[in-house]
Amino acid sequence: MSYSKSISRKIQSIIFIFIFSISCLCFAQDPAVLWEEKYSDESFIYLLMERIVELKPDWSTEETIHMIAKIQKEWAKSLGEIPISYDKSFQEIKDIKAFITTPEGKKLKYKSIQDLNPYSGDPLYSDSRTKVITMPNVVEGSIIDWQATIITKKPIIKDTFWDSFDFTFEAPVKSLKYKLIIPKNIAIQIENHNIDIKPQIKEEANKIIYSWKKDFIDKFETEENIPPSDEFIEYITVSNIKQWQQIADWYWGLINKNLKVSSIMKEKVKEIIKDKDRLEDKIEAIIKYMRDNFRYVSMSFGYHRYEPHPSDEVFNNKYGDCKDQVLVCLALLKEIGVTAYPALFCNEDSGNPKDKLPMPTYFDHVILRIELKDKVYYTDVLAKGYRFYEIPLWLQGGYVFVINDKGGFFEQLPILDETENLTFRESKIIINEDGSALIETVSLWPKEFSIRLRENWKNMTEKQKKEILESADETYTAGGKMLERKWENLESDYGRIKSFIKYERPRWTDVSGDFMSFGMGGYARDKNFLKEKRNYPIMFWFNSLDKQTNIYILSRKTLR
Repeated sequence: MSYSKSISRKIQSIIFIFIFSISCLCFAQDPAVLWEEKYSDESFIYLLMERIVELKPDWSTEETIHMIAKIQKEWAKSLGEIPISYDKSFQEIKDIKAFITTPEGKKLKYKSIQDLNPYSGDPLYSDSRTKVITMPNVVEGSIIDWQATIITKKPIIKDTFWDSFDFTFEAPVKSLKYKLIIPKNIAIQIENHNIDIKPQIKEEANKIIYSWKKDFIDKFETEENIPPSDEFIEYITVSNIKQWQQIADWYWGLINKNLKVSSIMKEKVKEIIKDKDRLEDKIEAIIKYMRDNFRYVSMSFGYHRYEPHPSDEVFNNKYGDCKDQVLVCLALLKEIGVTAYPALFCNEDSGNPKDKLPMPTYFDHVILRIELKDKVYYTDVLAKGYRFYEIPLWLQGGYVFVINDKGGFFEQLPILDETENLTFRESKIIINEDGSALIETVSLWPKEFSIRLRENWKNMTEKQKKEILESADETYTAGGKMLERKWENLESDYGRIKSFIKYERPRWTDVSGDFMSFGMGGYARDKNFLKEKRNYPIMFWFNSLDKQTNIYILSRKTLR
């Protein structure tokens, strides 16, 4: 072998080793491999989440959903039951395909598909259905792959289309795809929220196709006490509705269509207010009548997700959801000359819809706006225990779209101060030389807690009440004796509950020789502040005040 040939072969070997090393390094850094390793300890991961939505020229839509999930732990076996909800009055589901690949690589078809009524037993819900796909052999390491197409025959609002698509999930997603197919002659608006992503756009015959794709989406790690999620959740919205007035006009039409006052309703109003002189008292009486006599039943599906049922029908049935009961309350208040409007509500976490593309899906609740003597009050008809001018804690800071005949308008509900969620306790503690104590405590409880306690108390049996009081006595006295117990406002309809207890407690404090130690103690660090680093700023969702005063009294004998 010549010297030149030997050198040439050595150079070839070095090049081969270098190329092989680089290819191995590239493989090791493959983002798909790294991503799967990162989430190998999760209960499951989505390998694919895909939606294809096509708007037809007649305003019907065809939506195809395709999902592939890998089961990695026991908890995720629940994914083997796949629910697909629809309303059979204007939707149908077709082309269901579902199979599972076992860890050994065997491909199995779904076991069964059931068509169920989630509200069985009540004919009102006969149009709401759920297809449930049951998968076999859902074990760790298996992969579920399913898809289905949902046909929606007509839109909620005539000649309109809207949609939204998330890019933030509480499970890792390897590949996310969203395709939107729109007729050329329909103009749409597209808006990004907290994400800088542009679709690929192509034209095909009489259609425009928008395609979004994002790979290796990390799991959203939530934290306690974070700001409104709308500030950081990534999503896009699509709508052909140009102005919010279109939605206001549509909903005002639904209100006028279904606002019906029967003779029975008129007579009931007279009965409710017969001994009331002030208009405020008449309003309170009407709302209390509704809260005492109507039950809440969810109607949040199909066209009745938005359209209320006729108010006279709801009044006769004595049940309905928030929009149904608001409409009945509007009808009753109209009989006493009070101006009120429905207000579509979304909580603070959802963000201000005023700044977004117009679509009704932002709202998940309906409350009442009452105008009285140049003042405005927002009332949740479903919120027992609150007067009509009191805003429940869970509504504070939320956004409303008030519906009227002038195009509607937006407002934000006020942020309540700490006095609305005040806990006040004052204790007088007489300490004896043996460490025992005589204690008197006066407590004023928060409004929301008072309402819950009052409602629970009203529904308890006498036996249950006795057992709860005996348990509370033992907790306070720790083997001592309860001497006196009083409650204020426990049997009333409104206001905070105030309590007074007087009891003797042995071994209230430790005594060691001539020394005695006592005090209010320290404050434990909240678990939400134990992390070394947070991903999001801290925000408390309501103001509160917990005020506790202890007065210690030591007898001369104890002080000797």
